[in-house]
Amino acid sequence: MARALVFLGSFLLLSACTSLVEKGDKLYEQGMYQQAAEFYQKALEEDSNDVEAQQRLNQARHKIIDRGLIEVRMLRLASNHVGAADKLESILRNQSIWHLEAMGAQAATQSEEVRYAEQFLKARGESLANGTYPDQFRWFEHKYALLIANAQLGSSFTLYQEQLKQVARHKCAALAEQVQGQRFFLYELTQKYCSVWQVKQNLSVDQYDNARFASLTLNKNLQLNTSQRRAHQQLIDGAISQLQDSFQRSIWYSPKSTQALNMTITADVEYQRRSTHKQQEKRYLVQELRQDPNDSNKQVKVDVERVYIYPLVDYHESYSARLSYRGKLAGMLLSNQHMDSKSNQTTSHSANFAEADLQPKAAVFLDQKALFSSYLSYLTQDFEQSLTQLWQQQYCQVQRADLNAENVLRCAKVEPSNNYVNSWFERQFGIDHQAMRTLYGI
Repeated sequence: MARALVFLGSFLLLSACTSLVEKGDKLYEQGMYQQAAEFYQKALEEDSNDVEAQQRLNQARHKIIDRGLIEVRMLRLASNHVGAADKLESILRNQSIWHLEAMGAQAATQSEEVRYAEQFLKARGESLANGTYPDQFRWFEHKYALLIANAQLGSSFTLYQEQLKQVARHKCAALAEQVQGQRFFLYELTQKYCSVWQVKQNLSVDQYDNARFASLTLNKNLQLNTSQRRAHQQLIDGAISQLQDSFQRSIWYSPKSTQALNMTITADVEYQRRSTHKQQEKRYLVQELRQDPNDSNKQVKVDVERVYIYPLVDYHESYSARLSYRGKLAGMLLSNQHMDSKSNQTTSHSANFAEADLQPKAAVFLDQKALFSSYLSYLTQDFEQSLTQLWQQQYCQVQRADLNAENVLRCAKVEPSNNYVNSWFERQFGIDHQAMRTLYGI
């Protein structure tokens, strides 16, 4: 039986893979090589030893490269040399990722296009090297790294490094002049920038960051009118710890600060339970022998209704909670609240009388701990997002000219694609924030 199940599983897996390969084949025949490759890849994900799927995948990828080279040529003939270089670079990257080597006619076409691209690269490289933004040249080298290597231009581009370094030295000095006081983010950027260009600078900022905080302190304001007060207090302590951990992961936290962010967490809980004792009736039937009305000498079984009376307790519960946290962060309100209430009715009794189909019944009360825990989750779940939004409001919406560079860099931490951020980077370095982030790890 076990062998049969193993065989069936293998058969189903093989059938699924074959189906994927067949779907890929149909797309391949229609010239849809990219879509075909996706099906072959899925087949290999299900069975990495599927030789047929691997062969078909390689064939499809070669076709993708062939088609890409045709596109490169068309772009070049249309004098779109940037588009041709971009496409050729992507082809080279795919070949590297896919571990494919161009052969035959494909290799000849690729070599020809690399030779044409070489002229564009030389001209573009020389123009950028003589420009006012050395980082544009570095980004150019990064963007076309494989194409430059294939065109064997690395050594010739190395000759530009000294003149690029001279321009970068002036940029580094200009940045360093602004590094002072509370400009910690500018300090970090300048330090990395100057280090990459091998320019030594003596940078100095304040010892403490006055705009951020080393910790979060939450003062408790609790009104817990419930018999489970201790359990509620423990849950609140857990929520406070969670909020503090979230704060330490936020952009507002800095170990270079000496101040604590003070906030208040408020919890008002009301729980009431009323009980009513009463008598409950349960009617049930028993069979008794009675004289047959049709024959005085006979007895017959007759259903007789009886009543069983037993004590029962009715409970009525009500539970309500109002939770909030509140504080001021850089003059902005940081707050959230959650309110909810629940009611419940339940009964209990100890009657145990099988004839009346009665068994003892326990009351099912509200799970106050679970309710309160869920309420705290609602309260704390958006805390990190709220902190980020306040940082955004402080540095991305209020664009202060007196601290422009520092303000931009602080905004970039939460909104790297902001036009305010990118326009500054393009003015300073000739490339956008994402490119600088890639080059310098800022």
